Amino acid sequence: MTDKRVFLGFSLTTLQTLQIEAIQQQLPLSVRLVPSDNLHMTLAFLGQASSETIDALISSVDAITKPRFKVTLDLIEHWQKPKILCLKGKASDPKLMMLANAGQLLAQQHKLHQSEHHYNPHITLSRKAKVAVNGVKFQPLLIQPKALYLFQSFTGENGVEYPILHSWQLS
Repeated sequence: MTDKRVFLGFSLTTLQTLQIEAIQQQLPLSVRLVPSDNLHMTLAFLGQASSETIDALISSVDAITKPRFKVTLDLIEHWQKPKILCLKGKASDPKLMMLANAGQLLAQQHKLHQSEHHYNPHITLSRKAKVAVNGVKFQPLLIQPKALYLFQSFTGENGVEYPILHSWQLS
């Protein structure tokens, strides 16, 4: 069995997806928009994992506290290295920071990818973005997820796909 590329994250509601699509419509034609089905907020990118590691990871996430939290995404930012435009917010809710720290600890315990950056809650709007954009009109987006997901990331026939491998209710 081959390894899977995995990450922990949160899906969006239908209304949030529509709000993001309205923002995307205002972006330059030169950028590649993230398809609606792929819009999500990552908690922790974990990289390549074997089936055994994924099973162990699921057990580990089962055991951690998974509180509900709120985060407002209110800034469109260009990140040069991954060449993305994203809708970003501040991780000011201690419950979100607790989850983000737990995600990094799980990555370390299971010898998976650990981020070298401080956690930045964001939703990627587009890829292959070379410059920042100005003048995009939007309402800040309040994210209050009800569940945490383990997503797989792979390139399918129609580009990148993110099937859900496991989910946990937030309480």
